[in-house]
Amino acid sequence: MSDPATTLPGGLEIAATMPPIVQALALMVGTFILEDTTAITAGLLAHAGVVSLSTAMLGTGIGIFLGDLGLYALGAAAARGARGTGWVRRRLPEARLRTVADWFGRSGWKAIVFSRFVSGSRLPIYLGAGFVGAGFARFALWTFVAVLAWTPLVVGVTALLGSSVSSIARDHIGTSPAAWIAVAIAVIVLMQGAILAVARRRAILVALDRARRFEFWPNWAIYAPMLPCFAWNALRFGFARTLTVVNPCWPDSGAVGESKQAGLEAFDSEFVSPSFLLAPPEGGAFTRDQIDAAVATLGSKGWPYPVIVKPDAGQRGLGVKLVRGEPALRELLGSARAPVIVQRFEAGACEVGLFFIRDPGTDGRLFSICDKRFPHAAGDGRSTLAELIERDPRLRLQARVFLERWAGQLDRVLAAGESLRLANAGNHAQGCLFVDGERLRTPKLEAWVRRACSTARGFNYGRLDVRFPDEAACRRGEGGVILEANGITSESTNMYDPKLGALRAWKLMHAHWRAAFRIGAANRAKAVAGSDPAGMTLREVLRRRREWLERADTRAIAD
Repeated sequence: MSDPATTLPGGLEIAATMPPIVQALALMVGTFILEDTTAITAGLLAHAGVVSLSTAMLGTGIGIFLGDLGLYALGAAAARGARGTGWVRRRLPEARLRTVADWFGRSGWKAIVFSRFVSGSRLPIYLGAGFVGAGFARFALWTFVAVLAWTPLVVGVTALLGSSVSSIARDHIGTSPAAWIAVAIAVIVLMQGAILAVARRRAILVALDRARRFEFWPNWAIYAPMLPCFAWNALRFGFARTLTVVNPCWPDSGAVGESKQAGLEAFDSEFVSPSFLLAPPEGGAFTRDQIDAAVATLGSKGWPYPVIVKPDAGQRGLGVKLVRGEPALRELLGSARAPVIVQRFEAGACEVGLFFIRDPGTDGRLFSICDKRFPHAAGDGRSTLAELIERDPRLRLQARVFLERWAGQLDRVLAAGESLRLANAGNHAQGCLFVDGERLRTPKLEAWVRRACSTARGFNYGRLDVRFPDEAACRRGEGGVILEANGITSESTNMYDPKLGALRAWKLMHAHWRAAFRIGAANRAKAVAGSDPAGMTLREVLRRRREWLERADTRAIAD
C-alpha cells in the first residue's frame, strides 16, 4: 500500500516515498502560493518523518528566497513604465526616489529583516525596493540573511513542537492535518502580534500626542468651525469675486499657486531678499543653455553659495532647497519641471511671520507676529540622529519629515554638545515650531512693516515671512528682508502656538477673515468705476487650483 500524500498549497502533493529533491521542489513551489502555510506544513511533515528536516528547511528556504527576489524584480519592472508617467513624476520625483534608494542601501536591512517576521509587510517593502532602484546585491544579501533566520525558526520550531501541536489539535479540534496547520498558524499570528504591539506602541503614543495639539490637527478639523463665519461674510460681501480682489498684485489675490516672484516684486527692492525667476519650456525641463545662464546670473550678481531655490508656485514650504554649490544647482534645475525662484540666502538668526492688514482708508496695521523656532537635534556622543529624533518629545511629533529629509545621515552620531539644525524652511509643515511673537512687537517694528507695505503695489492683506539679523534688530525694525509675501490664503501662523489652543486660534481666524472680506468689498466698489479688476469666479479659482496641482510636487520635503 502506498504512503498517503499531503497536499500543499497550490494542489501539490508530497509523500515519504518521493525522492528528497522532488520533495524539496514541491515545498519550494508551495512557498510561491502560500509562504507561511507551506513553512508550517514543512515543519509538521518533518516531525511526522515524511520529509527530513534538512529537506524541509532547504526546499522552504530556497522557495522563500526566490520569491523575495521575484518581488524585487516585479517592482523594478513596474518602475520602468510607471516612473515615466507625469502623475508618478510629480508625486515621486527622482530626487526623492534616490533618497529612498540610498536609505535602502544604508539602513533598509532593518526593514527587510523586520518584515520577514511580520506578515503582510514584505509585499510593499520588497516591491518598493525594486521600484526605487535599491541596490540588488545588497537587497539579495539581506534577504538571504533574513531567510536564514526565519526558515529554521518556523520550520524547526514547528518540527520540534509537532507533538504538542498535534496533541492540542487532537484534543480540541480533531485529528485532521488542517487542525494542525490552523493551530500552528495561530501561534505564528500571536507571535507576530506581539512584535507589532511593541513596534507600534511608540507610534500610538505619538499619534495621541499629536491629536491633543491643535497645531497638528487636520485641515478639516481646523477650518470646519469657521464655515458659519465664512458663509455669513460671503453673504454680506460676496464670495470669490470679493476675495480675489483683495491683493491686486496677484491675479487671484494669492488664492492658490500664487507667484512668489510676483509677490516680492510688489515691494521696493530695499525691503526684499533679492531673487530671480527661472522658467523651463512649457511642459518640459530646463535646457542646458538655461542652466548655464542661471549659473552665470549668480556669478554676475556676486551671490555666494549657498542660495535658496524654491518653486515659484509653492505652498507650505514644499520643495525649498538650500543649494550649497554649482553642481547641486545644476542637478536640481535638471530635475525641475516648473518655474523656480533662485534667491540669495539670508543668514539672519531671527525669522518671523508678520501678518499685515491694510483696512480701507488706513495705512495698515501689524495684525500678528509669529516667532519661528527652527528645530535642532542635540547630540550626546552616543545616539544616532534617528534615535535623537525619535526620542525627543517635540521632534518625534514630526519624525516622518525629519527622517525623510535626513535619510542619508540617520546613522550619524552627533558629538556631545553638538547641535544640528534640522530645517531651513520656516514652515510648520516642514518642522518649524510656531509661537506667538507679541513679545517682539514695538512701535519701531510696526513702523518698519507699514513703511515696507506702503511701497507695495497691490498688497493689502497677508503674511510676510521676514528674516532679521537677531531679535534685537527685529524689535528695532532694522535689517529686515522679506523672504516671501503670502496672499489671501495666508494664516496668522502664531495661532499654531501650542500654548494658545483652538479657541484662541479660531478667534484670530475670524478677525483676519472678516478684514479680508471688508478689503475685497471696498476694492470691488472701486472696480465699478473701472479702476481695479472685477475679480475671479469660484470656477476660475478652482480651475487655477487644478492646474497648479497638475504641475506641483505636493509631497516635496524641504531642506
